[in-house]
Amino acid sequence: MNPRIENSINRIAEKARDRYQALLQDARSRTESAAGRVANGKKPVKTLTRLGLKLTATSHRTADKVLKQQTKMIENQIDAVVDRLTAAADANGVRNLVKTQFRMIPENAALFVSDTRAALGIVAGAGAEVRDLIRETTAELRGRKPKTTKTADRKPATPRKKAAKKKVAAKKAVAPKKSVAPKAAEETVSETPKAA
Repeated sequence: MNPRIENSINRIAEKARDRYQALLQDARSRTESAAGRVANGKKPVKTLTRLGLKLTATSHRTADKVLKQQTKMIENQIDAVVDRLTAAADANGVRNLVKTQFRMIPENAALFVSDTRAALGIVAGAGAEVRDLIRETTAELRGRKPKTTKTADRKPATPRKKAAKKKVAAKKAVAPKKSVAPKAAEETVSETPKAA
């Protein structure tokens, strides 16, 4: 064979081998990169799973608190009805009956409002906790350091709960004297600091 043709064929074959090696190397590096990306997919899955578990725990905890608050609310309303019926039974006449019943309305309404605010505080606290969990998870998925806010440790409406407890305690302490109970409860509510 002619040496010039043989050299040309060898050069072409060498270039083809070089291109083949380059393509093969490129394919290997892309495959390794794809494998790395697929392996990195485990982290978001774990993060989202943790979020799901935390949201489930928050949901159960909130449902527990709301059910307990509803039970307390129903018990308080039953106590209010019992007090009204007892006051009606102890009334000396129609005028005394009406006067006593009207005097008990603000106390019963205040207790109902307090219980309702406590229930709404539970729901609002859960909403804030969910919001913070989603923020933390989003920051973690984006590779940022999540901001930690302790909303789970924060108890909403604490001063109102204390006021309601003092009011119920004052009501039970003064229960035998029906005519004094509303005044004692009003004094207790006025002495407690209002929530900011």
